[in-house]
Amino acid sequence: MPLVSIIMNVRNGAAFMREALDSVMAQTFTDWELIVWDDCSTDDSSAIVAAYADPRVRYFLSPEETPLGQARNNAIRLATGKWLAFLDQDDLWTSTKLERQIALADAHTGIIYGRAVLFWPSGRKREYDQAHEFTPLPEGNIFSELFRSACFIAMSSAMLRRSAVEEIGAIPEYIEMAPDYYLYIAIARGYPARAVQEVVCWYRMHGSNLSQESRRKVHQEVLVMIDQWAECLDPRIAAYRRRTHATALALEEMRSLASAGTGIRRLFREGSVTWLLSRPFVQAWRRMRRKVRRPYWRVSGGAQAH
Repeated sequence: MPLVSIIMNVRNGAAFMREALDSVMAQTFTDWELIVWDDCSTDDSSAIVAAYADPRVRYFLSPEETPLGQARNNAIRLATGKWLAFLDQDDLWTSTKLERQIALADAHTGIIYGRAVLFWPSGRKREYDQAHEFTPLPEGNIFSELFRSACFIAMSSAMLRRSAVEEIGAIPEYIEMAPDYYLYIAIARGYPARAVQEVVCWYRMHGSNLSQESRRKVHQEVLVMIDQWAECLDPRIAAYRRRTHATALALEEMRSLASAGTGIRRLFREGSVTWLLSRPFVQAWRRMRRKVRRPYWRVSGGAQAH
């Protein structure tokens, strides 16, 4: 059995997945298997995978289309490795990603992650995790931080202990769009985390990252998760996160005429107008700060050029 099972959930990924697969093949750590779970793609995804004549690559075609949460469950059940690493079809790994993370593995850690950098076709780059853009990534007990700073771990940067994933059980059916966040929270409740402070993955930004309906579902699911774990949290953190996600959900609802009234009511009853009005100033401050101070990922020595 390999030490690491890499999981790639695919749906019509032909545009970018060859680059993603090449970044797996380029890993300096080689004790892995790759499980490609194809959720009924209608493009050339299967042909692209078939072109890689490597016995470590295992391709599975789903019998029916499923939400991402169920697709993650289906792929995880096929894994045999001690650790589960995830790479989305349009993201890229640095060549030492697995090597650096396995070096941090011990008998207690449940999550090992690293820095991820967003990149756009224009050449623009920015760290995925803006909360820790100028500081070391959190380690140890990160449960509360996953709420305080929202979901700051990119799935393509994460590696999870398979026994910990099995211990928490399958991703619930109601989690369709945010299974990664659910896994982090559930595992962090009982296991410490380690972090590679350098860049381990590049997160591709493009026009089809998330649809409006998907963004709406994400916020709905996170609100349920906040309620699920509220008793384990500082009430102030739980209340703040409810307001922010309620506000974001209200904005998505207001984008549609059919749900605009619901969104307006949600904004004033559950959300925060103050938080909403502060967003442009926060974004402007972050842009200005990046111009006068180099983010951690640019000075840590691990940012391989993309």
